[in-house]
Amino acid sequence: MRSSKSRLTALAALVTIPSAALAYTAVAPFPSTVSATTYYSSGTYHGAVDVANSRCNYWGAETGVSATVYWNVTVRTSGVVCNGSGSGNQNEALLNLGSGWSFRQWHWIKTSDSYDRTCNRCQVGNLGGTGNSTGPHSHFQKDQYGTKNTSWYSSYTSKGEALDRGELMGYI
Repeated sequence: MRSSKSRLTALAALVTIPSAALAYTAVAPFPSTVSATTYYSSGTYHGAVDVANSRCNYWGAETGVSATVYWNVTVRTSGVVCNGSGSGNQNEALLNLGSGWSFRQWHWIKTSDSYDRTCNRCQVGNLGGTGNSTGPHSHFQKDQYGTKNTSWYSSYTSKGEALDRGELMGYI
């Protein structure tokens, strides 16, 4: 009986490990090219990875993390938006990592697969440009209480790199 209780205690301890301590694999949601990383071409700080394939409404933007984690999907637009619709109204898939850490994917277009929900490695819409954007792309950002963190991709992804669907962008 004592060994069973010890095993249960050990399993319970595993459940309390903060999710931010775990490393998840961030992958490209569709065939694309990395169009921006830490800085935009203008030299302005960006602190995220943007991937694009220049085909607005391209089928199949899925949440870009390979793991058993759950995304909060929020749809703020309707219709096809390819070249921006203003800051604050981008569609978003949000992964809460705990301790103030989050990972976000923005700018996809609403489709029949797009609705407010919680899901794991799900299709959220098509490639788009909702929110504050100048063209169709997906934006991936890790932050803690709003401060962007670039370490998740800095050794794995570089501007101009071609990516296949499911190819590694970094670890969060």
